[in-house]
Amino acid sequence: MEHLLVCDHITKKVGNFVLRDIHFELEPGYILAVIGSNGAGKSTLVRTLLGSYNLYNHAEDYTEDTPTARGLSANKGDVYIEGYSIKKNPKEYKEKVAFIMNDCPFSMGLSAKDNGRFYGSYYSNFNHSQYETLCKEYNVPFGIALKKLSKGEQIKMQLAFALSREAKVYVLDEPAGNLDVKFRDEFYEIMRTLVESGDKSIIYVTHLVEELDVLTDYVLWIENGIQVGYGTLEGLLDQYRLYEGDMDKVLEEGHQLGEEKLACKVVAMKQNEFHKEALVWCEKGSFPEQIEKNSRRATLREIMYYEKEAKGVKMGCR
Repeated sequence: MEHLLVCDHITKKVGNFVLRDIHFELEPGYILAVIGSNGAGKSTLVRTLLGSYNLYNHAEDYTEDTPTARGLSANKGDVYIEGYSIKKNPKEYKEKVAFIMNDCPFSMGLSAKDNGRFYGSYYSNFNHSQYETLCKEYNVPFGIALKKLSKGEQIKMQLAFALSREAKVYVLDEPAGNLDVKFRDEFYEIMRTLVESGDKSIIYVTHLVEELDVLTDYVLWIENGIQVGYGTLEGLLDQYRLYEGDMDKVLEEGHQLGEEKLACKVVAMKQNEFHKEALVWCEKGSFPEQIEKNSRRATLREIMYYEKEAKGVKMGCR
């Protein structure tokens, strides 16, 4: 199957922060969750995917031998949706991407109605009638300035706008945290329905780890501006175990998978007088018998906790 979106080794410098060599591909019909600690680079990635942060350089003659390139201060790479480049075909690219942001990017002094009229005119396929219908369905006050609406109402207004045009990729930045519980479930159902057509995909940035079991097909993990893993959620979880017991000999010697000898690594350990527990990572998710007998599968929240404690990530999710 052809990829709907390709993030082709982008590097983006914003102030002193550098998002380094991010690469992933997303097929139509899937939801990708972007996870990581606060300040990891998730919002920088989102703004780059939306074109708010451009990938152009002030000079086009950077080479790998220049101080700029060696210092990773040059922007690099490209992003494609259905083959359209965000750098070379920005108009066509932006027609195909929609967004819902935790910090509302629309004009806060304008009403939902006026925002729809003004910003809808930028898109050739925006359906004003559908937008008005969805705002009414989601109980969004239509004639009141956005700054007077609740955070949840602003999110619902953005949802109505995003669903009122035929985008292909939907980029969602922490959208559900300010929704009431009842509408949050409805929101999840809308997202699942959106990708069921098989021609659309969603990139979903979240700190609510419990959302991943509900929504996610793939996971992109970023820490300190570096991509430390990309693959299926199940593939990631398969590579970790929470282990109790003496593991030194097992970890030193590794173990066999067929004819291949594989290494296991202790990511981080938690120990007190009565209890010792370690997060263990193993290549290809095949663990020695001793570890399998004395361990359980770690949750994503536990994996992220231990990896943060380790101040460095060893991960190769599939």
